[in-house]
Amino acid sequence: MLTAIDEKNKLVNLLESSPEELTGQYFCPACKTEVVLKNGNIKITHFAHKTLQNCESWTENESVQHLTLKKILYRWFKKSEKVEVEKYLPELKQTPDLLVNDKIAIEVQCSSLSLKRLKERTENYQTHGYSVIWLMGKKLWLSHQLTELQKNLMYFSENRGFYFWELDLERKKLRLKSLIHQDLRGNILHLTEEILFGHGELLTHLRQPFSAQAPLSLPVSADRGLFHFVRQQLFHRSTKWLEIQEKYYQQGKNLLTENFDKPYIAPPGLNLLSVSDDKISSANFTQITQNLVPYYQNFLENFKKNPRNKLYPPRFYAIIKEVNNETKAK
Repeated sequence: MLTAIDEKNKLVNLLESSPEELTGQYFCPACKTEVVLKNGNIKITHFAHKTLQNCESWTENESVQHLTLKKILYRWFKKSEKVEVEKYLPELKQTPDLLVNDKIAIEVQCSSLSLKRLKERTENYQTHGYSVIWLMGKKLWLSHQLTELQKNLMYFSENRGFYFWELDLERKKLRLKSLIHQDLRGNILHLTEEILFGHGELLTHLRQPFSAQAPLSLPVSADRGLFHFVRQQLFHRSTKWLEIQEKYYQQGKNLLTENFDKPYIAPPGLNLLSVSDDKISSANFTQITQNLVPYYQNFLENFKKNPRNKLYPPRFYAIIKEVNNETKAK
């Protein structure tokens, strides 16, 4: 913790105070139980509960990474925005790592948490009129395949498709991964952009997926070993692939006669082998409130007509559909 209240109920922010000035007793702003000041050589100066037994707002001991990233982001935001660190919100019974301009909750997530807890925290913010931006520490960075937790920490915009934020303390960079797609093996592809800590206005960077910009593209290529991979999955009776095979059988088709020379890459939640036009539905993404069905439909329609060696953002496919409709109407 970087904040506490003193015996006069005054809020103390360690990012704005010198530890030498702090004397007396201090208490948690949420549960009001006593906290102690810790000033060691490894972690930055912080407060810690004597016991977390009675505090609903704090559930874990904070790592060096978590404390340090909060400090860096606080100072970065402060250059251009109103920002409060660990602002307890009594109506929510939650304490965001940072609260920006009174309505934007910034959560620095450095360790795993349950999907249930993630959903509860996110929906609690949204219900009370707050936006929440989750920024991932090292343990939650995207790797080769997408976990359920990472899927539910992704966002979506017409300019960037599915996107994900990462914080790299070692390299001192904020990282935006966008145009996130998956191939049939479950591997993910994406574009990566990096921003040095402290460079420019942080809130402007975080709004980048929604700002006007030229369409981006992500090069892709066909997976030449995909047919062999699918055949092996069926041989080993993979549940996922047996279900897809069953759908093909029901339509009088054979999965292994599919043309696997195409670049079978799709946005998360869309499987180009098992989903048909009339069965597309939005998957459950905790951070995403937009209706994804139009994007899935436009993507699938474009793929069937013209499998491309590049992927584009949702707005690109929407424009293509608009142009095609206008052409048909003439």
